[in-house]
Amino acid sequence: VPAHVEMMGFMGMGNNPMVGCTVACAVAVAEAFKK
Repeated sequence: VPAHVEMMGFMGMGNNPMVGCTVACAVAVAEAFKK
């Protein structure tokens, strides 16, 4: 997962915490499955 996607998720938390957290969590889960 590209780093900028994760950053977008964290920045999204400022505007829309629900969406930002969802993106960040999805990235974290995807990273976990890749390992």
